[in-house]
Amino acid sequence: MKIKQKNLFHLLMVFREVIRQGSFTAAAEKLDLTKSAISQYVTRLEQHLGVQLLTRSTRALSLTSVGHKLLERSEELKTLLDITIDEINNIKQQPTGSLSITVPQALAQPLVLPAIKLLNKQFPQVEPRLIVDDGNLDIIKRGIDIAVRVGVLQDSELKAGKIGEHREILVASSSYLSSLEKKVTLNNIEEHPFIATSWQTTNLIHHFQDNNNTQFDICLKPKFEVNSANVALDLVSLGLGIALLPDIFVKKHIYEGKIQHVLEHLKGKTDNIYYVHAYKENVPLKVKWLIEFLKKTMNNQS
Repeated sequence: MKIKQKNLFHLLMVFREVIRQGSFTAAAEKLDLTKSAISQYVTRLEQHLGVQLLTRSTRALSLTSVGHKLLERSEELKTLLDITIDEINNIKQQPTGSLSITVPQALAQPLVLPAIKLLNKQFPQVEPRLIVDDGNLDIIKRGIDIAVRVGVLQDSELKAGKIGEHREILVASSSYLSSLEKKVTLNNIEEHPFIATSWQTTNLIHHFQDNNNTQFDICLKPKFEVNSANVALDLVSLGLGIALLPDIFVKKHIYEGKIQHVLEHLKGKTDNIYYVHAYKENVPLKVKWLIEFLKKTMNNQS
């Protein structure tokens, strides 16, 4: 009895399942077939091969020597099929193409660039397009895939998720601090030139808390005002005063000894860091993976 090749594989898999389950009845339940259909499939396979594969008794099934060999090859075929299907799915699921990202200046270097590096290493076919801008760009109008934003979110129609959080801390250069006659204290901090970013000029009162969660309000009147966290950091490095900047942004510079944390027992306000995108369904894999790498980078900053 000759069987078409396309049907032969099906019969082999039925035979394999009978052995795996230990009976025709269990295999029928597993494959959602009748017991008689399972028995017929095995019989057709034996007739096609011209050999007996199973010895049947009322209590159990046992394999003949040929049956053992066929089972071994059937397992290899099933494994090969599974591997092939996985490989095809992986090809289908490889992120590719342009990925546009917008991020505030303060979070580009410490957060987004390391995430892009991880993304590029694992998925080199993705082509990141980075827009560094402190404004809340209209990502729908601009066709931007994903934005990284800080603080209270305004766009309720967009999909958002938390990446992490950062705190503002006071920083100054070693040269500035060494030039002072008196050490910077909570009592004299307001006397020092304050380098303010544009988002810190609407309210001169800044809220801090110490390690005991005691609250302090400090009035910091700007001596310098800039619209860039990077420029604020440059002014700090030049020894022109004290700035209040995100810890994630200045962490590397403090570690390298370029600047110092001033009044280390005080911490400024905490802001959440979010990802935002406009995809309601079928979020592209490149966006999903970037989000994962952003979270991983944020965790490494802790």
